[in-house]
Amino acid sequence: MTSRLKAVIPADRRLLKWSLFVTILMVALAVDLVTKHFADSRLVEGESRQVLPFLALQLTHNNGVAFGMLGGSTGLIIFANVLALLVVGAYVLFERRAVLAGVAGGIIIGGSLGNMIQRLGGNNHVTDFLKFPHWPNFNAADLFIDVGLAAVIIGIVVEAVMAWRAKRHPSTSSK
Repeated sequence: MTSRLKAVIPADRRLLKWSLFVTILMVALAVDLVTKHFADSRLVEGESRQVLPFLALQLTHNNGVAFGMLGGSTGLIIFANVLALLVVGAYVLFERRAVLAGVAGGIIIGGSLGNMIQRLGGNNHVTDFLKFPHWPNFNAADLFIDVGLAAVIIGIVVEAVMAWRAKRHPSTSSK
């Protein structure tokens, strides 16, 4: 880490960021892999079990990415996944807001690693088992990735709005 980055983020904030990151990553990865294991071992492919009026458990296997895109292109999917992991890792490294970086980065990378581990585990697919009406099946990793990306986007928008407001209404206390 550069000395400039260390000066921007105090040591206690860096510790908070990386502690949150590792903890959330491990929890997300464990939840994803355990729920996929239970789905594979306790559900019959194609059978639907209604859990809530808006949620069913329905086992499917997906050899693509979101919505089945790039189905069968395992090499390309793994390459894109590694590239995304590097981008998110850089975001976590340089983001000044410790909680946002630690939580969002941890759940994105935890979910991404969960899908990649399962895909590399032998069958080149991931287990999807969560089903909302009129929506393709997905898994916990997909949910974690989406929530983490939404948090990052919201964080960027909030920071942009705050910067715009500060520029539009400069402080008059310096007079």
